[in-house]
Amino acid sequence: MQGSDHFALSGPKRNRFRFGVKPLERYAIACFAAAFTVLGILFVNPPSLAHLAYYLCLWGAFVFVFHREDIEDFTFAYLVNSAYIAAFFFVQTRMYPDSYGTTSPLGSWTDDSYFYALVADTIPANLLTRDYYYLYTHTFTSFIRALTILSIDHPMDVIFFQSGIAATLVTFSRRFMLQLSSNTKLADTVYVFALVCPFLMMNGGVIFIRDTFAAALFIYSLCCLNSKRFTLALAAVVLQVTLRPGTALILFPAYVIIYFSSIKALLAKHPGLASAGALLIAIGAMGAIQLTPDLSELVAGTSEGGGIGFLGRDIINDLTADPEGNVAFLSIQELPFLIKLFLNGAYIFLYPFFSPKYAFAGDYHDVRAITMNLIVPVYSLWLNAWFIAGAITKIRVTKHQTAIVLAIAVSFLLIGTYSLQSRHKTILYPLYYFVIAIGFTSATVRERRIGYWCSSALLVLQLSFALR
Repeated sequence: MQGSDHFALSGPKRNRFRFGVKPLERYAIACFAAAFTVLGILFVNPPSLAHLAYYLCLWGAFVFVFHREDIEDFTFAYLVNSAYIAAFFFVQTRMYPDSYGTTSPLGSWTDDSYFYALVADTIPANLLTRDYYYLYTHTFTSFIRALTILSIDHPMDVIFFQSGIAATLVTFSRRFMLQLSSNTKLADTVYVFALVCPFLMMNGGVIFIRDTFAAALFIYSLCCLNSKRFTLALAAVVLQVTLRPGTALILFPAYVIIYFSSIKALLAKHPGLASAGALLIAIGAMGAIQLTPDLSELVAGTSEGGGIGFLGRDIINDLTADPEGNVAFLSIQELPFLIKLFLNGAYIFLYPFFSPKYAFAGDYHDVRAITMNLIVPVYSLWLNAWFIAGAITKIRVTKHQTAIVLAIAVSFLLIGTYSLQSRHKTILYPLYYFVIAIGFTSATVRERRIGYWCSSALLVLQLSFALR
């Protein structure tokens, strides 16, 4: 199969989502998802129906104005993700009534109640969130508050903003594959994998946190660069930097690796741009230094007190607080830096780990704990197998294929060494599914078999740790 050397698409202007689903069947699925969502909202918080419609109109207007050819794919993904949200909130409010649909300290608690407290007009008195939350502001919540004209009085009122984020990620992951390969089957495969992804659901798809937003901005900026819509690409990058400056910095090498050949050709044609680029990189490096306690510690991967460098310096204490649950990771941190660099990257790639103990550790059956410790690790047996097959296949669907695999690998190394927050791998999922789609649809039987053997061996290794 010959790779595509062009970003511009040929053929029909509209490339509708198919993947074996007829238009009438797709319409029926969308109607069912919408009805299910409405029913879930009526059970949990009926006033949130207005917010469901408002965010659909808000996001839909943006897509319709700037990317009209993708409006059907976007709307379908929005409705499906909203159904996921309705199901999640219904279960959470039954299991943990005081959570109002957010994650609970009695289960797998994360930052969603804190972000809700920052964006809300009123907060239930018994909702558990961070102490002194009112002393803080955040770009994530300030941005959403500025876009929302409706009153936010319940966590379900704001959660459907995440459906717009998830739909953007799904739609432009498909668009990215279509731009690079001109292969509708591959693009539809990416769409389905991203749409039905429990990891993305639990890291921003149905929970009010930032990770999926950062991933959506990343893949959206790549699509805009490919279509030479540089103003939109710049806006996405700027928003990404203000939203999560640390992960934006980690993603910078990925942009360079993916577009290295284009950058090289551009500099050869316009030598003066090299000086301007060097100046911008120097300014960016100075900003990065300001974000770190000490540049030498950043390079060495350490910080005060012998912890981990850069973004990870604040969470090493949380990991050491549960040495039994993080014994493998903590053992890696005692190794020399170069060895630790690669093992940390592998650790982040394999996360989350199969752990029935933590899946059912709470007093109640917690959806996020079960999903992250049981469902995702088992599902990853197939995903990682297809990823490995896609990474090693000799079949080229695009000239950027090797560069994307390399960008993913480098980003895993950086996240594992300078972030340590394993949910930050969410930002790589659009590219992860890009490679998976190639392995799933285009790799040879032998290449897929190698993927299955490697992925099975990795799962057996996890099982040995879980059952020790």
